[in-house]
Amino acid sequence: MSNENSVPPHEQPTLSDSQFKSGGAVWPPPPRPRRRQRFSSGAGIALAVVAFMLVLSGLGFIIFSTSAQYNRTLDTQATAQARSTALAHATRLALTQQATQALATQQAQIYATATAVMGSTATAQVNGATVTATASTLQDQLNSDTSGTPAFNDALSDNSGNNAWAENINAQGNTGCQFNNGAYHALEAMHGFLQPCFSSTSNFGNCVYQVSMIIDQGDQGGMIFRADTVKSQYYLFRIGTDGSYTLERYNNNQLTTLSSGFSVAIATGPGQSNTLAVIANKSTLSLFANQTYIATVTDSTFTSGQIGVVALDFTLPTDVEFSNAEVWTL
Repeated sequence: MSNENSVPPHEQPTLSDSQFKSGGAVWPPPPRPRRRQRFSSGAGIALAVVAFMLVLSGLGFIIFSTSAQYNRTLDTQATAQARSTALAHATRLALTQQATQALATQQAQIYATATAVMGSTATAQVNGATVTATASTLQDQLNSDTSGTPAFNDALSDNSGNNAWAENINAQGNTGCQFNNGAYHALEAMHGFLQPCFSSTSNFGNCVYQVSMIIDQGDQGGMIFRADTVKSQYYLFRIGTDGSYTLERYNNNQLTTLSSGFSVAIATGPGQSNTLAVIANKSTLSLFANQTYIATVTDSTFTSGQIGVVALDFTLPTDVEFSNAEVWTL
């Protein structure tokens, strides 16, 4: 707040030389320089000590803060390192346990697999040995059963014997049963059908039945045993030019396959000679081709009946010629 007696700076009077020299009063008086105040030596020392103490206390605080922070950092690092080390140990332990468990599991699997393989190999060896022994035994049995005089022996060159083979060829001469050129022929020309040819006077139960055959044309041919022509029932053992074989049961217009497959014992292709045989002993039926064992089945549906031969048309009209039909009773 300005003084009411003050004069604006541009209206302030200036001192003339006469006034300055005469010591006349001037308002406001001109400014004078202030004297520098000095502390006593004792006060200066005290101030210096205070300042030094302040510096030391501040430095100590800084050092304390820095040390505390550093210690906290060390603690944190130590804790983190400890946790990391513990985690690493735990992880390593877990991995070791997993590896141990995996190894144990793998070893168990290997052991189980090896046991299964050894078991299957042993089973296969036993089964193979059993099959070999069975085949050898049955082939020996066939040789033994056919070593004597047959109860039925027909060369099938004609129908002059007392065996009464069927002769019923059709007008076209391609379906039926007939003797031709010193052999007995079964012919079938209708696709999907078979032509059986029986010896109506024959009747055998437990026996060995054997006959030789050649497929001159077509697909399949075979032998019939324990047949009843009145009831239309029989067992049928047939082979094909492809080396296949089948044992079937025909009963009341129902056909049941008892055994089937392929055998290297069967001579393949048309015009090849094959000798078929069956050992029918009670319910056991054993099949042979060219004195080689093929298969055995068990079936007790039929116990006795007539013998015969058959031709089957699967894809082509079939003509099968037969010779040397023989039966040995058991």
